[in-house]
Amino acid sequence: MKPFFKRRPRINALGASAATAAALLTVTACGGGSGTSGAEGETPSLVIASWGDPFTSATQEHLVAPFVEETGYDVQIVDAPGKFLASLESQKQADNIEWDILDSTSGPDAYIAYDQGLIERMPDDVRDRILKELPESAVTEFGITWSALGYIIACRTEAVEKCPSKTTEFFNSEDFPGSRTSIATSPMVNLSLAEIANGVAVEDLATHEIDLDRAFKTLESIKSEMATFWSSGDQNMQVFETGEADMGISYSGRAYQVDKQGIPMNITWDEGLYNPGFYNVVKGSSNSKEAWEFVEWVATHPEAQAAWGEALGYSVPHPEAFDFVSAEVAETLADFPANRELLGLMNYDWYVENYEEVNTRWQEFLRG
Repeated sequence: MKPFFKRRPRINALGASAATAAALLTVTACGGGSGTSGAEGETPSLVIASWGDPFTSATQEHLVAPFVEETGYDVQIVDAPGKFLASLESQKQADNIEWDILDSTSGPDAYIAYDQGLIERMPDDVRDRILKELPESAVTEFGITWSALGYIIACRTEAVEKCPSKTTEFFNSEDFPGSRTSIATSPMVNLSLAEIANGVAVEDLATHEIDLDRAFKTLESIKSEMATFWSSGDQNMQVFETGEADMGISYSGRAYQVDKQGIPMNITWDEGLYNPGFYNVVKGSSNSKEAWEFVEWVATHPEAQAAWGEALGYSVPHPEAFDFVSAEVAETLADFPANRELLGLMNYDWYVENYEEVNTRWQEFLRG
C-alpha cells in the first residue's frame, strides 16, 4: 500500500452533495430479495445493509449516488448495525432474502457467514478484474476488504486520573480505575483482547487458539467495572458522550469522532486489534449480478474510496485512494504504519471452528 503522506486536494463528494445524493436515489419499498434484475425493461433494484449514520450517509453520498448516476439502478440502504448474521439467518430460514449487499461486514462475521452459506463466492471474472486494481490481501473468496478499523482503548481524559496506555492496562482495574465499556456483538474481539492481557503476544494472535476458560476468567475480572456493552457505532459514541463509561474498547473511527466533538479522548492503539470489514453479496439475492457490479464499482474507484474514508476515518483498500487522504486523517487510520504495527489479527479460522461454543458461552457471560 502506498504511503499516506502524499497530499492532494480533498475530493468534492464526487459531484454530489448529500441532498443531491438523496434526490438521485429511488428508494424501493420492496426488499432486495424481490428486486427486478431478471425482468426485462425494469430498473434493477438493490438493498444494501449498513450501519446507520454517519456510516449510511457517507456510503450514500460518496458511493451510492455516483453509482446510481452511472447505472440508473434503484438503491436503498437499510440500517442493521451489528445484526447482519442474525438477520441473514432469519431471512434464509423464512426463504425471504431481503438484502443484496452487506456494507462493512465485520471480519469475524464475514468468515462465519461464508462458512454457513449466507454470502456468495465472488465470481471468477469479477475477481480477475478487481485484482487488477486491488492487492491480493484486499480480495477474498467472498468479497473485498472495506472500512478497516482498529479495536482500540479509548478513555475520557477528564473523567479519570490516569488512562490506560495499552490493552493490558485496560484489564487492570486496580491501577486504572473507572467505569468501562466494550462491544456486545463480537465475542471474538473481547476474547482476543483478554488473551493479550493474559500474555499472548500481539504478533502471535492470528494463529493463537484461545483458551476459553482463561479468557473468560479475565473478562470476569473486570465485569463489575463494565457500565454497559454497546451494540452499534452510534451507541459506542453515546456511552462516551453521556459519560456512561470512562474508558472502553471502541471502534477507532468512532473514538476520534467523539474527540472531534469536543470530548477529550486518549486513544491508544497499543495491543489493539486490526479488523477489516468486507463488502459481500448475500446468498440467494435475485440481484446477484448487479450486486457484484456495485462491489466492483466500489473496488475500482479510488477517489470515491478516498472521499468515503475522509468522511468516516476508516481505511479503504485501493492503494491510490491514499494519495487523496490528508495527512491529518491518515494518522487516525488503522493502516497508518505507526498504528498498524501495534495491532494484532484475530484467528478467524479458529473462530469458525469453535463458533457455537464461543457464542453460547459469550451469551451466558453477558447474562450472568
